[in-house]
Formats: sequence, structure tokens, C-alpha cells
Amino acid sequence: MHARVLRLKKSGERPELSLETEALTPPNEGQVRVKLTSIGLNRADLLFQQNRYFQKPELNSRLGFEGGGIIDAVGPNTPFSVGDRVSTCPMAIDVFSQGCLADYATFTASQLLPCPSSIASDSIGAIWMAYLTAWGGLLDAGKLKIGNNVVITAASSSVGIAAIQIAKQHHASVIATTTSPGKFEALKELGADAVILQPREPSEFDNYLEAIKTFTRGQGSDLVFDAVAGPASHALIKASKRGGRIIFHGLLDRRPMDVHAGVLMKRLLTLKGYTLDQTLSDADKKIAAVKGIYDGIETGSLKPTIAKFFTLEQYQSAFDYLRSNQQFGKVVIHLK
Repeated sequence: MHARVLRLKKSGERPELSLETEALTPPNEGQVRVKLTSIGLNRADLLFQQNRYFQKPELNSRLGFEGGGIIDAVGPNTPFSVGDRVSTCPMAIDVFSQGCLADYATFTASQLLPCPSSIASDSIGAIWMAYLTAWGGLLDAGKLKIGNNVVITAASSSVGIAAIQIAKQHHASVIATTTSPGKFEALKELGADAVILQPREPSEFDNYLEAIKTFTRGQGSDLVFDAVAGPASHALIKASKRGGRIIFHGLLDRRPMDVHAGVLMKRLLTLKGYTLDQTLSDADKKIAAVKGIYDGIETGSLKPTIAKFFTLEQYQSAFDYLRSNQQFGKVVIHLK
């Protein structure tokens, strides 16, 4: 048997990729082979190809940090069975040898998470990265509380949408920001209590501050879950209430942040960076997050939003679409 695998032939601003056919191998002891049906694309996939990710690419590396599918073969001493539906656990796989942009991939049990029964096979590779990032950033790092006013930036991304749903699940009031007025209604339909334009330049800061002030009745935001950083951090800080928290989980704007220590001291603000490994490396936090997300999906309070499906052969179009920032939700490669 043979299978297709997408490999990186050259990294950089103009990466070279190749979809190749390779012999399919059986799983070894403790391993399972997964017939992938769904691969979720993430910003990390683009950064990895450009040699801008914290994991540096290797020549001929596989690609794809997140996927899911159906187990079609098992080695000795595994807790799974043929036919089980599973997804990869974020940050658990070796992308170089186990990248998910392929027909098949082989994993150990510790690298996989169960798939909620309510999720279709075309979407099971688009769950855990977004929801675990949002859960850990809001609850573990952000200490989200009932009744908090929460600002979620870049809210139409898969992580932003997951954050809106998790914040509402925990009875917070959500202010979603976006750079696209055309996404306002869709974000409100997802549960955002207010949607405002995301500030990018100083000329836009006053409008942002006024909108936050109006929505919070002059109190300011309790928590900001920010994927942007850059100069707009100045506006996020000024619009935070005394004792507020700002959690940075992304760097969409790579320009320097505008932060004045005196403001932080006077307002008793907390600024904190968050990466998903902070949740996954703590066994208790990981178990709580997986259970909370799994239960939320099964009950319907959490529901993944898919922006667009592509086939594996359309990988370049899928990456171009992800790069365009036009999507609302997750970009997914679907394999039948």
C-alpha cells in the first residue's frame, strides 16, 4: 500500500512543497496508524514553512501540526482499537516524521485524544488546538470569572471563536474585535455581546476606548485575550480596569508594544504571555481542559466553526487562503 505525504523541500519566504507518494508501513509496538480524514491548518503551519516558528524546519520534513481520523491498524500493547476515531494532541507529535498533511500517520497513545461523537469525520482534526489554547489562555492564565467583561481580539480566527464560546459558557460578557466590519454580524451570532473594530494605529485608539467604556459602563475590561500585540497593546491597557489582566497568546503584529510601566503600577495590571504547553505540561490542568471541552462539544455549548474545506491536492490554495486572513473559523483539509 502507498500513501500521499506533503513534504517541505525548501523553507523561507517562498517555501517549496511537494506532495509525494510513499510506501505505507505498519505500526510498531505501542503505536497506531491513523487514516487521516481531517487536517486543521494553523498559523504555525505557515511560520514553520517560512523558518519563523520556534521549531526549525528540516529538509524533507513532513508538514501538518494537527489532524484526526480513524485508526486502521494497531501494534501490540495499545489501548485503541481499529475503527476508533481520534485526534492529535496539540504539541505532542513530531511534525518532522508524523506531520498530519498526509493520508496516514502513525502515533502513540499519548499523542492522541478522543474524538467527541457529535463531530463529523471531516472536522475532527480541527478541535483541540483552538479549544485548548482558548481554554488555557482564558481559564488557566487569565483566571476568567463569572460576570467578567472579556475582550477577545482577532475574534474571527479559530482560537478567537473558541474563546467566545468558552467565555460565554462560563457566563462572561464578551467584546469581540475584528478588522473586518463584514464579520460583525457573524460574531454576534456566535454569542459576542458586542463587536468593535480592532485598533491598529494610534488614530483608532480613541474609538476603541470609547466603545469599551460604553459597553462596560465606564468600568473597563476585566480580561483581554489578545492574539495581536504590537502598538495596539497601548489601547488594550488604557481600556482595562484597575486590576485587569491581559493575556497575549499571539503576535499578529510584530511591531514593538507600547507599554508604560507607570500605568501598570498605578492600575495594578497584569500582562502575561501564554503558550499552550503551560496547560498541557500540567497533568491536572490538561485533564480538566480536555474534559471541559469534550463535554462542551457533546452538549453543544462549544461548536467548531469551519471556514472552508480543501482537498489534500489543494494544499497550496488552502495555505493561500489561510494567509489571506479572509477566513471565519478553521481552514481544514478534508480527506475521504
